Amino acid sequence: MPSLSHKRGTRAQVDAAAAANALRAGEVYLITDEARLTVGTSASTHQPAAKQGEGGGDPWTWSKLTADVANNTITPAAATGLSFAAAANTMYLVELIGTFQSAAATTGIALALDIPSGAVSGMTVHPASATTLTGTEQIADAVTTGATTGVRVGATNIAIRANFIVSIGATAGQVQLLFRSEIAGSAVTLKAGLTAMGRRII
Repeated sequence: MPSLSHKRGTRAQVDAAAAANALRAGEVYLITDEARLTVGTSASTHQPAAKQGEGGGDPWTWSKLTADVANNTITPAAATGLSFAAAANTMYLVELIGTFQSAAATTGIALALDIPSGAVSGMTVHPASATTLTGTEQIADAVTTGATTGVRVGATNIAIRANFIVSIGATAGQVQLLFRSEIAGSAVTLKAGLTAMGRRII
């Protein structure tokens, strides 16, 4: 049987090639860690194919947090592993579903996206007590507005959800999830295995 070879790499490697404008429109690539083919749609974008049993293809692409990440400052820090290469002049929906812990019940958390260009709008929500939700909003790159009032109880898993709409401008690059504590010296920790970030092009 004749053989056919394709360029191959992990999802991270293919996304990195897209970020470096190293793909070719119409060229097929094998995403080795997903056993999935993807087709270059431009030098900086690609469209993964659905596999049998995936119901025609999920428009969402997800990445999960593989190790806990903590921040005990009020300065936004990267949630390592929760990022993706965004194409220029493209709009994305971005969603985070997950779990975090605060060192104390009085310590809140804020999430934001750092984008290479364009505009972003989003909101983060989590329980502040058994009966109250609280959260922050994002209307500018890498910053949040508003304040949370802490969590239901410290050192316990707390559910968190965030939704963003991102309109990338002329400059492509990484979209990175940032997070910070609302009280300096009191840590907030995003939990591995219970936190994932997804995106889809709209």
